[in-house]
Amino acid sequence: MDVTKEFCDQKKFQATNGDLCSERFEVVPLPEAQSVKAIVDALEYFVYNIEISMSEVLGDITIRENDDPRQSSSVAQHRLVTTVEDVLQMDTNNVAFNEYIPPGPGQDEVGFSISDAVDEDDAFPYKPTRVRQDVTIITMVSWRRLPDNKPIIVLVQWWCLRLRRSTIDVPPNAVTRIQNGIEHIGAAMIEAARHADAQGNLQVN
Repeated sequence: MDVTKEFCDQKKFQATNGDLCSERFEVVPLPEAQSVKAIVDALEYFVYNIEISMSEVLGDITIRENDDPRQSSSVAQHRLVTTVEDVLQMDTNNVAFNEYIPPGPGQDEVGFSISDAVDEDDAFPYKPTRVRQDVTIITMVSWRRLPDNKPIIVLVQWWCLRLRRSTIDVPPNAVTRIQNGIEHIGAAMIEAARHADAQGNLQVN
């Protein structure tokens, strides 16, 4: 697979237990970008303010139920509740992690943004009166080489949404809105990467 060329693969399916799932794998070359760190910083800002980002992107109000994460912390928890089309409420509980590895001997700079669902949380348990979505998003930003050996920054992203089976009656339009929502969030993260203030010098060997 040539990771310097755009690629996208997406699928939706129902798990054997009734959960509704969506997955997407995407490769996005960023020929105008000059700094992996600038992109990682932009992604970190997007995720750090995820309740604001979700509200702006989706148009459904999302609020945080736990304390605001500290920017100085390498790991942050996001316990969120979203009101979907004024019809129902949706629980999301994720732990996010970002890492930037600077260039070194024989090593180009690389960055990661990872967010994974919390299965159980005694402090903020999932509420049976709300639908539950589990979201995992893994984004890697790194330098690659084009066929002419020219360096280029490439963003690779994989996400998975699992809308948990529930006794709550969820209208089909709400299901579609939730499934489409993760697509919009992933696209917004990629746009944040595209517009990152990447003015640094090329840092490849």
